[in-house]
Formats: sequence, C-alpha cells, structure tokens
Amino acid sequence: MPEPSLLAGFIAPLEVHTNPQSLLWMFPLLLSIAIIYKATKLRVLFWKRFIREVVVLFITISLFMIAVGVGLNVLVWYLTG
Repeated sequence: MPEPSLLAGFIAPLEVHTNPQSLLWMFPLLLSIAIIYKATKLRVLFWKRFIREVVVLFITISLFMIAVGVGLNVLVWYLTG
C-alpha cells in the first residue's frame, strides 16, 4: 500500500467554509495571541494581574476585529447596493 505523500496537502488542500460559524474559530486564536503576548511583555508574572491583562487584551482585540468585520460588510453593502 503506498504511503501518503507530504505534498498531498498542497495538491489537494482542505476546504475551509466561510459561514458565520467558522468565524468563531477566531476566538481561540485571539486568546492564544493575548496569552503569549502578555507572557512575553510582563516582567514579573502575578497570576491575578496576568489573567486580568489577558482578558482585557482579548476583549479589545475581539471587539476591534468584530468592528472591522461589520465596517467592511457595511462598506461592501454600500458599494454594491
């Protein structure tokens, strides 16, 4: 039986759907970005402060991404309507 090729992922890539539910995968990515960013920027890790700053950064980035998405949808609606 032939073994799958490493290049098979590039020849036949996975299909990523663009429905509203697939956009929810943005939040785990944003959370990991916030955790890693704050872990590298804080000089001394105090857990309470670290968690608070991660939550604030996560909410800030999430709200900005949602606002950009809504703004782009409004712009497309205005330009095509």
